[in-house]
Amino acid sequence: MNTKTGSRLHFLAAVFLLVSIASLGAQTVEEYPLRPIDPNLKANESPAERVVFRPRSVDDHGFNRTLLETTFATLTIYRPAPENNRGTAIVACPGGGYGAVVIDREGHWIARYFQKLGYTVVVLKYRLPKPGVTGDALPLSQQDALEAIRYARAHAAAWGVKRVGIMGGSAGGHLAGSTAFFGQAGDGSRPDFVALLYPVICMDPPYAHRGSRDNLLGPSPSPERVAEYSLERRARPGLPPFFLVHAKDDKVVPIENSRLLADALRKVNVPVTLIEYNTGSHGFSLGRAPGHETGGWKDDFVKWLDALP
Repeated sequence: MNTKTGSRLHFLAAVFLLVSIASLGAQTVEEYPLRPIDPNLKANESPAERVVFRPRSVDDHGFNRTLLETTFATLTIYRPAPENNRGTAIVACPGGGYGAVVIDREGHWIARYFQKLGYTVVVLKYRLPKPGVTGDALPLSQQDALEAIRYARAHAAAWGVKRVGIMGGSAGGHLAGSTAFFGQAGDGSRPDFVALLYPVICMDPPYAHRGSRDNLLGPSPSPERVAEYSLERRARPGLPPFFLVHAKDDKVVPIENSRLLADALRKVNVPVTLIEYNTGSHGFSLGRAPGHETGGWKDDFVKWLDALP
């Protein structure tokens, strides 16, 4: 075989492989800005952000990055193979006490897991709150979460998606949960379901996570502002269904956060499921360890989704 013939055969084989892959469909991962980059930035300026690499509790790719000083929101979209698409999109909001974004353990790791199961997952890297700048207006983080739901709805047809929900862990759970209360069906920002992992819910002592509250509302928020962002005090009929997971030994965000929200939702006839684990502490993400009870929430969540109307 001469060199020219061999090259042609290699080329044809490569084309055949690409066509085969395209015909079968494949998972995709793409990142987009939630909003256009500010055109007023000077040539030598860029949106601020710092990345801290943590060597422990890494995800399946060996990462546990914490993003600090995020001022530019992005969406990383994990789409399943078309033949595996289950028609549901999940916006994932990582935690971090509203002072950071734990992007891997509560974002990309969760996204990769549910993408393989056939879900479209949108990982939100949100702007951190600046209460001194926004004052009594909606915090930057909440603005971004609502916009992420709108974005997913706007692309639902192209993604083969019929419903859009939201998920979050810790302070990301507060962020995700707040969209149920601030979102509007009219503009597409209201989620169809809400899933919260060990969430911050309360803004009042004794169960509030003080760091999340201070970062979100400032060090001395008014009683009205505290009430507005205490999710257990905002329950009302007509909210989307909630799925809650929490460990009883969580010393960072006490389980009473989830219990109080679940009780409040039940009183107004909002469907809610609360799963409590005896151990697991805080931040267990997909599960504390292989075989640990905290890993069971994933199957329970899928069953819960399948049972939704």
